[in-house]
Amino acid sequence: MPEPRSNDAVPAGTAPGGGPFGWRRRQFVVDARYQLRAGVLVGTVAIVLLVLLNASLILQDRATAATAATAVRPLLAGQDRASWALLLLGSAVFLGGVVLVGVLESHRTAGAAYAIRRAVDAIRDGRLDTRVRLRRGDHLQDLAKSINLLAETIEEERLRRG
Repeated sequence: MPEPRSNDAVPAGTAPGGGPFGWRRRQFVVDARYQLRAGVLVGTVAIVLLVLLNASLILQDRATAATAATAVRPLLAGQDRASWALLLLGSAVFLGGVVLVGVLESHRTAGAAYAIRRAVDAIRDGRLDTRVRLRRGDHLQDLAKSINLLAETIEEERLRRG
């Protein structure tokens, strides 16, 4: 029997595998539609906020440069271009970090939902020893516990009836 992956439905009592630290994440995009929608939403909000922040900083710098003496304007213009480039680079790094965190965070929900769906399907098919095993930090932990308790109750009832 192949070793269960993280977030898979596994028979009860099966020890997690995949190395010294337990299961390893094999794919970050489990539900592409959900995770893409979440990433676009978070990315759009971050872009709007960055545009507002950058515009306010750039407009403030331009106002300062416009009131400066004529002799120092070329110097300030060069410094402004360097500041704007650094500001845009920092914004791009920030946006990349936000999107990465969004994908990783949405995986904690999408991966858990995927594991729960697989376990429910297995229980429906009569494999009552199936349990939902989620990684630490995954969302929907309470739902997984409820499904595991339901499976245990059904399995006990079946054994009692013979």
